[in-house]
Amino acid sequence: MILVVNAGSSSIKFRLFDTSEKQPKDILDGLAERITIDGIVSFKYEGTKYKFEVDLPNHEVAVDFILKKLVEMKIIKSAEAIKAVGFRIVHGGTISESSVISTEVFNTIKDAVKLAPLHNPGAITAIEAVKKVMPNANLVACFDTAYHQTLNQEQYLYAVPYEWYEKHGVRKYGFHGISYQYITQQLANNLNKDLNKVNAIICHLGNGASIACIKEGKSFDTTMGLTPLAGVMMGTRSGDIDPSIIEYICNELKITVKEATSILNKQSGLLGMSGETSDMRDITNGYKQNKPNFIRSLNKYSQVAADYIIRFANLIGHDIDAIVFTAGIGENSETTREEILKRLPLLDIELDSKANEVDYDESKVISTKNSKIPVIVMRTNEELMICLDTIKLIK
Repeated sequence: MILVVNAGSSSIKFRLFDTSEKQPKDILDGLAERITIDGIVSFKYEGTKYKFEVDLPNHEVAVDFILKKLVEMKIIKSAEAIKAVGFRIVHGGTISESSVISTEVFNTIKDAVKLAPLHNPGAITAIEAVKKVMPNANLVACFDTAYHQTLNQEQYLYAVPYEWYEKHGVRKYGFHGISYQYITQQLANNLNKDLNKVNAIICHLGNGASIACIKEGKSFDTTMGLTPLAGVMMGTRSGDIDPSIIEYICNELKITVKEATSILNKQSGLLGMSGETSDMRDITNGYKQNKPNFIRSLNKYSQVAADYIIRFANLIGHDIDAIVFTAGIGENSETTREEILKRLPLLDIELDSKANEVDYDESKVISTKNSKIPVIVMRTNEELMICLDTIKLIK
């Protein structure tokens, strides 16, 4: 058994995999939330949903409760049945691959807190909790930044004093790498093509969103930068803006840089432009009802995404295997996909409207045979990718 953990400051998402067969089997997924506030643990097992209200003063108590409940329900025989725990870590600095959590790796995760203050602290707390509750389990860190370490300097350096990079690590790191790794491998399998020959543009569009340029099976460029704030417009994040806006608005509103950055992370994007919501489902519904604030929000979102797709198409050249939409919005919002694609006239894409609206299982093509570049919707599975990397490292 392998447990996959994606932790925040007050939550732990978890998924349990049976690894007794060649292909890992997803047998349970759940969430411990409101940690340090009160506490709720919920999970789905064999089609049934379970929910427990329990006092969770910290992550250690949450992990302990999850394990005891799994044993009590005879889902596992004992905590020792879980041989390893794979953690999703948002920022790993320049670590270029998933790694067993040694002292050195753990210190790197802690050092990266300054680059991912909203994400890494929760992961650190969860790792420390699991160490205490499951002292015999192998612990593996899988980094969202690792996949993008193949970027060359032209892509990852900013046009700022070079010593900012040398002394302070100011560079593009990129994120959502676990998802991109999974999608690229699935695309290679679906196309029956050597992974090292896959060229694609992958749009990971969720509440947090980014786009990646995959060239010869590796990340060649991506939209997020030093932090997950850069790039395309998102649910509550601004994406790229003129950096001088920060100083200007700090002076105008008499706020600090930290406060301004918080606004850009938590009150901007779709939420900021619409003035009402960060949920793309609400945005598209309002768009169809001709509400001006929702129209401008979806138009802006779609145009920014389309601009990056064109930019990345130029980096790849003529041999593009596919444009792929994935993650919550990419997988489920046919309106958003349509609005982005119709802003790509140079790519000669022809959308199959019926295919774009039909539900699917793992992946489907939503472009016609006349389309110069195939467009595919594909479900991502970051948890499975973490599980597979963990298996490789503990063998």
